[in-house]
Amino acid sequence: MKHLNRKIKGALLILVVFLIAFIGFSKAGILFSAEGGDVITVSTTKKTFDPNNYVATASLAYTNNVQEEVTTTTAVTTTQKVITTTVPTTTVLKGSWTGEKLSRSKGVIIGPSGKETYYNLNMTKVVNAMRRAGYSETEYPYWVREDGVKMLGNYVMVAANYELRPKGTILESSLGYAIVCDTGGFAKKNPTQIDVAVNWR
Repeated sequence: MKHLNRKIKGALLILVVFLIAFIGFSKAGILFSAEGGDVITVSTTKKTFDPNNYVATASLAYTNNVQEEVTTTTAVTTTQKVITTTVPTTTVLKGSWTGEKLSRSKGVIIGPSGKETYYNLNMTKVVNAMRRAGYSETEYPYWVREDGVKMLGNYVMVAANYELRPKGTILESSLGYAIVCDTGGFAKKNPTQIDVAVNWR
């Protein structure tokens, strides 16, 4: 009788251990497949595992040491930065004057706005003064025309009598429309005279 009780207790103990192990494997999400002894590791958000309805990530460890390769493709997006440079465009504004034009050989003429002469000096100070007066480099770039006439934007640069023609005055010259940027001693003797800025030698 005592021997039988020991067998029953042993059987019950084995059963309890088996149940505990089964419950532990179920909670851990470890199942053993029937074929080939494969081990399937399952991570699930459910307390009980339902093979027909679960959210899991499974990794298979094959006993025949065959591994499945997983290739990951990473898409790299490159962005090209396009830099555009705006170059000021200039247009020579031609007047209606059809008479004689000032030139290096004709150093003095009577033009549409009065007597015209020319001078060739460094225009850095004059241009800087115009910038301070609000004539930006973008809208009024300084450049030299093909015929040697110095320009501020679309206009011929001239010196004039500030009392009669203040700085910034637009007037017509024999070489096109001009802008008053400078003055000189000639203005007292001949108030209507303009002196055209050129690079003629």
